[in-house]
Amino acid sequence: MVTEPTSHRLTLPILLATLLAACAGTSDGGSSTGDAPADPPGPAPHEGASPGQRAAPAVPPAPDLAYPGKGFIVHEWGTDTVVVGSDGSLQPGLHHEEEDLPAFVYDRLEAGTLDGSISTSVNVKMETPVTYFYSEEPLNAHVQITFRKGIFTQWYPAVREFSPPIIAPNTVAGVTTYADPAYDPEFPFSSQMCAETYGPNANGYLQWSNIEVLGRDGDIPLPEAPLDRFTWAHARQVGANPLRVAGVPGAMETPQHERFLFYRGLGNFDLPVRVTAGTGGAISAENTLDEAIGAVFVLNVGASAGAFVAHPQGIATGGTLVERAPSLDGAPPLDEFVQSLGASMMDALDATGLYHDEAVAMVNTWKRQWFRTPGVRVLYLAPQTWTDASIPITIAPTPADVVRVMMLRVEVLSPEIESADVGAARRLADPSLAGDAERHFDDLGRFAEPRLRRALTILGEPAYGQPLLARIAAGATASAARE
Repeated sequence: MVTEPTSHRLTLPILLATLLAACAGTSDGGSSTGDAPADPPGPAPHEGASPGQRAAPAVPPAPDLAYPGKGFIVHEWGTDTVVVGSDGSLQPGLHHEEEDLPAFVYDRLEAGTLDGSISTSVNVKMETPVTYFYSEEPLNAHVQITFRKGIFTQWYPAVREFSPPIIAPNTVAGVTTYADPAYDPEFPFSSQMCAETYGPNANGYLQWSNIEVLGRDGDIPLPEAPLDRFTWAHARQVGANPLRVAGVPGAMETPQHERFLFYRGLGNFDLPVRVTAGTGGAISAENTLDEAIGAVFVLNVGASAGAFVAHPQGIATGGTLVERAPSLDGAPPLDEFVQSLGASMMDALDATGLYHDEAVAMVNTWKRQWFRTPGVRVLYLAPQTWTDASIPITIAPTPADVVRVMMLRVEVLSPEIESADVGAARRLADPSLAGDAERHFDDLGRFAEPRLRRALTILGEPAYGQPLLARIAAGATASAARE
């Protein structure tokens, strides 16, 4: 078995003293000029990879849905997750994790606390975009990705640069612990310009330089991500060229290998489709773009059964899809439902230009959350122009073809769900009933915060709900009891 070394802690030049000197007073009390730094900060150090494993065999591609063997081609798939009230309002509080990532993945929220690092609640979570590279010959590539209305929170392999920066203790006045200005509304910026530049969840940036796209038959060491613990391994089961990253912080001494680039983020931005809900399962999905929306799926998932309605034709420009969440009465058992929905979704993904093994990898990665988590949801494919505008990517050399597929996952709070949540939130006012009310929301896992926020908004933001909201907002809900 080929393995990666067990550690690759890195050391970076200490640039924090000047990084935000313009945006906060220095620790010795110096004044601020108000100018933004010229360049994005470098990446934060990262604790090393664990013993590794070879990639699982790739899924056999369907005929005519595989790399043709010629040309430099880049494919990407990913998902965005939102929670909407019955009135279509986007609910904040989606920073909680649903799917654990392997330990080798970089995390900006933790990386800033490591030695040598230089480098508010959101309503959209960009989850697991993975980018594959195909070439008949080895080559070197340079990749930059920006997220104008959000920030990147996790990535792998190591990047040369990321932004916004993480701030080390005592490098700016009033900052005595590691701080992330993008998440800290109390960060002591000295000017409004700097607060607008570094404070919001915006202006995210990642740069991978000198990515080695290796030969197609290359045998590479991969950091360990067992399939029984991480869905990460599903994304490896494709026929893409292996990648190697070296000579950047985190991979100075030992190169890092993977079959794709991975990134994840949080943001606040408008979505292509406005979804609202009425009583009795009524769903309305309005296309807000000046181009068509791809395939749409309306799901109703219970504890032991599930049903879906597919609209492979999508939603026309300016159109509205009116549908009803299918009833669970007489619905097929969950395993049968998952198999049927998976096949239907793979057909839709095949039609986007993804290779078949990529479509299989995408469905296998997300089918637990999409297909087995109880609730009513709408899944739809956004047009690539929307993805390119929301998360621009620059690749050199220029590929002959770039396919980017983004699936939007909309968790729908029906009037019935909102009524149940409002009833539970009201019980928080009665100490004898508060425990039961707290369990109601705790059982919702990563969606506890947006659903509690929605209930409290409907109730007029009562003070008795704030302690539970504060606890849930601060908590780590990586795994939900009922998901």
